[in-house]
Amino acid sequence: MDESLLPILMENKLLQGLTDEQLRRVLALLKSEQFAAGKSIIRQSEPPQRVYLLVEGRVQVRRSLPGEPPGDVMELWPGSFFGEMAVITDATRHSASVVALTPVKVLSLAARDFTLLLNDYPETIRNILTGTVLQLQGLNKRWLETLRVEKKLLAWKVREHTRELEEMSQRVQRELALAQTIQRNLLPEKKKTYPGITISTDYIPCEELGGDITGVFQIDEMRLGVYGGDVCGHGIYAAMVMSYVKKLIETSVKRILLNRQYVVKPPGAVLTTINQSFITEISQGDPEIYLTLFLGVLDMEKLTFEFSSAGTHVPPIVLSAGTPSLLFEQSDFPIGHVANHEYVTSRHKFASGDAFLFVSDGVIEARKGETTFGMDRLMKDAARIQKDTGNVDAETLVSRVREFLGGQPPEDDMCLLSIVFGPPEDRAR
Repeated sequence: MDESLLPILMENKLLQGLTDEQLRRVLALLKSEQFAAGKSIIRQSEPPQRVYLLVEGRVQVRRSLPGEPPGDVMELWPGSFFGEMAVITDATRHSASVVALTPVKVLSLAARDFTLLLNDYPETIRNILTGTVLQLQGLNKRWLETLRVEKKLLAWKVREHTRELEEMSQRVQRELALAQTIQRNLLPEKKKTYPGITISTDYIPCEELGGDITGVFQIDEMRLGVYGGDVCGHGIYAAMVMSYVKKLIETSVKRILLNRQYVVKPPGAVLTTINQSFITEISQGDPEIYLTLFLGVLDMEKLTFEFSSAGTHVPPIVLSAGTPSLLFEQSDFPIGHVANHEYVTSRHKFASGDAFLFVSDGVIEARKGETTFGMDRLMKDAARIQKDTGNVDAETLVSRVREFLGGQPPEDDMCLLSIVFGPPEDRAR
């Protein structure tokens, strides 16, 4: 492929964050194609086979609804990608057609190669999420204007719109099932052990998809990353943001030097970076879009714990010698609230026999009538479970919350993570 096309890829928003070498690998997979004005590039009834980058000319996205002529959705200009959403959602056919308005030059990529691109370069997933949010915002504005103009025509279109909604509902249900599968694959293992350390987690969404996150990942032979948080809202949006933040955490904590040694960034510095990325790429300054996030780095041999907190509603609990206490009293600003804010890193030293417990606010705010489960009840139950079993198992704590609810479904997502530290000899390596 012509190297002169490389600047076009460098300027494309979907490929932002890729290195020159990575862009050259993408360039090698692209096929140059030309279409005359009026020529169909994508047909709505056809299965997705390729995705396209518009290099020259203009195209029109058109969509046909049952019983209606094709309608124009939007016009695309050079630099736009199209055809990618049908591949991402594994659709059997495109949801719209794309027609050349002028003579057009495109670079196309086979659907299989596009899927490999998403897997190999997670940055593109973040870019698609950002572009989708911006596109949905623009479409929402146009739809509101259309509703005002067509208010008088709404009555006789109810039957057609009802049929369209039923078809859309079926598509959403299929996409929701796919999203549920993806989210389940992102959740941590319920039980995991390291030398002298036992970890357990549990997660109960109040809807099909939730916005709570928690997890533990290994940074190097000596250190673990520990995190937990809550995305504002529920459903598909919250789940998408959750997956974005999870990936951002696990790729931001460590950096590899030329000698293959890990340099671990302090948790406060990581939250500072995540805050700026979130404001720039997701919330764009909207105070209604934010998340709370706790991040820690645990040295498994020394039991030292560096941590930072952004708006965490429920401070983690430390159980030491049978006595529960809060890891900290007050959290910093949530992610997405204050631009250019620098988060601090704090430290704690665990001892053998201690336990660490992180829960989302859905646990202590679980409500039965006028009574909430509450922090006091959580701390007492955790201490009692540790005394009786020598452990603080997340699944056992969830069963206590379910008993309290008496069969009522939770009103908010609930996630729990516990870490129990065994005797020193168990941590010998």
